[in-house]
Amino acid sequence: MIELYHNAQSRAVMIHALLEELGVPFALRNVRYDDGSMRSEEFLSLNPMGKIPTLVDGEVVVAETAAVAVYLADRYKTPCDLAPNIEDPRRGEYLKWVVFQSTGIDAAMTQASVKFEIPRSHAGWGSTEVVVGVLRQRLAGADPYLFGSWFTAADLLLGMGLSWGFQFGLFPEHPELTRFAARVRERPAVERALSSSQSESTET
Repeated sequence: MIELYHNAQSRAVMIHALLEELGVPFALRNVRYDDGSMRSEEFLSLNPMGKIPTLVDGEVVVAETAAVAVYLADRYKTPCDLAPNIEDPRRGEYLKWVVFQSTGIDAAMTQASVKFEIPRSHAGWGSTEVVVGVLRQRLAGADPYLFGSWFTAADLLLGMGLSWGFQFGLFPEHPELTRFAARVRERPAVERALSSSQSESTET
């Protein structure tokens, strides 16, 4: 069975939602930030960065949110297919948006939160304004998702990433972005993962 090392206050919630969408058996291994478990020898043997999400699938160990998403969506294509195959011409754009959650949205949220300035030429994401502008342009054409009615792992990562940006006041709530984030958040699988995370947060 798939094991997801998880915390309700982390990006692992995205992978939890993805597993719910895929409909495959999995178990959550909840770890805390404050008890040293993420720095234990056992956990560091799985992920030397001591970060979550970390996924174990038999003998396969995958870390980093985008990498875990790509692995799962490629490995488990039934009962739900959430990724274009390598031969599909949509594959390139799909991969771009999966990775953009980490390289674009996360970086832009960090910049907006800490309010640091860096020359655009030195920042892989450009700037928070550039990231928001690129998202507005692409998501204005989402109908309702990036590839029409086909919901993919890229939609899930972008929608949940945007939701966090709005929750913490780090992204402006432009209609193109809020509509897309709401569509993703309203999916039953995403609602289940978020509800589980809220329950976990309440218990701890």
